Amino acid sequence: MGKRKDGLTPKQRAFAIAVGNGSDFTSAYEQAYECDNMSRAAMRNEASKLMSGAYPDITLLANRIKDENEVKKQQSLHASELNDREKVLSRLRYFLDHAENTDSTKLMAAKLLGQTVGLFKDVTITEDARSSDDIARQLEDRLANLLEGSDNEGVTSEQEQGNVH
Repeated sequence: MGKRKDGLTPKQRAFAIAVGNGSDFTSAYEQAYECDNMSRAAMRNEASKLMSGAYPDITLLANRIKDENEVKKQQSLHASELNDREKVLSRLRYFLDHAENTDSTKLMAAKLLGQTVGLFKDVTITEDARSSDDIARQLEDRLANLLEGSDNEGVTSEQEQGNVH
C-alpha cells in the first residue's frame, strides 16, 4: 500500500483522523497501527513523532478535522438554541391564544412575547433642571433677538458671552 494523493499512507490517514476526532496520540496510534508487541511508551513515542513537524500532512489533516468538528459543534449548538427559542415562542403564543381573558397567564404570555420581539424598550429621559426665571430670561432674549433679526436658536445672551456653563 503506497501513499494517497494527500501524501499519507492509509495508516497515517487513520491516525490523523483518530487524532482529529479527539483521540489522544497514543490511542490514535494504537487504533491505526499494529501495536501488539509495543509498550505504551513506545506507542507514545511513535505517535509524537507522527505529530511533530516531520509529518506536516498528518498534522494538517488532524487539525482540519478538529476545526470541522468544532464548526459542526457550534452549528449544532446554534440550531439547538434556535429550536429552544421557537419552542418558547410557540408556547407563549399558545398561552396568549388559549388562556382565559381573566387569566394572568395570558397577560404574562403577552408581556414575554412582546419582550422577545423588542416591543418594550427601557427608555430613560433626562431633562436639564431649569428654573422658571431661566426659562423666562431665555424667552425674553429670543424675542429680543427675533425683533433685531439675529435669533441664535434659543441661545441666551449670557450663553453667547460665555457666562453660563
